Amino acid sequence: MINISQSFLKEFNKYKLGETCGLQVKAKYIDNNYPRISSEVMDLGNFFEFMSTGSLPRDGQIPVAKVVYKDTPKQRLDDKFQRAMDSSLFFKKIIQHYGIEIKETGKVVTQDGMTGILDIYAEWNGRHCIIDTKYSGLLYDRWNEMGWEINSLPEKHNLMLQPVQYKILMSLELGIPVEDIDFYFFVFSSTNPNDAKIIKVVNDEATIEQHHLAIKYVKKELEKPVDILFKAKPELLRCLDCALKENCTYRIEVPPIVEVYY
Repeated sequence: MINISQSFLKEFNKYKLGETCGLQVKAKYIDNNYPRISSEVMDLGNFFEFMSTGSLPRDGQIPVAKVVYKDTPKQRLDDKFQRAMDSSLFFKKIIQHYGIEIKETGKVVTQDGMTGILDIYAEWNGRHCIIDTKYSGLLYDRWNEMGWEINSLPEKHNLMLQPVQYKILMSLELGIPVEDIDFYFFVFSSTNPNDAKIIKVVNDEATIEQHHLAIKYVKKELEKPVDILFKAKPELLRCLDCALKENCTYRIEVPPIVEVYY
C-alpha cells in the first residue's frame, strides 16, 4: 500500500474520470519508473524555489540558471532566469516584512497512509503555518485549471486539494486541531518579478471531512490487484506524449473510429 500524496490523489481522480491512462498512473506512483521529462517551466520553478528557500528538486540536483554570452566577458543570466532570481529576492523581502519565522523547508510528513512534502513549515503571528511557493505566468487567469485568479479558485479542485491534505498531515504530526494550522500559497509572477499574490486558504469542517472520505475511498481501491485497478486508456494525443509509448502494446498511432447516432 502506497502513502497517498496530493499529487497521486489528483492523478487518481483524473484516471477515474477517464482523463488519464491507468498505466501512466501505475508507472508514476506504484512502480516509480515513469521517466521524468524536464521542461523550461519546471527548470524555472526549481531555480526560483532553490534561490528562495535553498530546497533542491526531487532529483537532488542543484538547479543551474541558463546564461547568455557564455564564456565571454558579457556573460549574464538569461532574462527568464533573471526574473526568477529577482522574484526570489522579492520572496525574501516578503518573509522579512511579515516577520515569518521559517522552521523547516522541504519537510516530508507521512501520517495515516498520507504523505506530503511541505515547501515551508513556519510560524507566523504565533501560529503554525504551511507556505507553498508557486512560480507561474497565470496569476490572473480565470479559465486555465492552473490559473490563480482569486474568484475562480474555489472551483479549482486540483489546486485547492493540496491545502486540505497538508493541514490534515500537520495536524496529525503535531497533535493539534486542523483549525490551528494555516496554509498559504505564495504565487510569484514569472513575467513580472515585482508581482505576487499571498493566498490564505480557509477550509470548513465539511471540506476536511470530505477529504478524509476521499482518502478512505482511494485506500479501499488500492486494495485491488494493480493490474485490475489500473487499466490502459489510450487516446491519440495522450499516447503521442506518453513516455511509455515505445514499449506499450496499447498505444494508438491513428485516430480510432467513433460512431455517432442521429
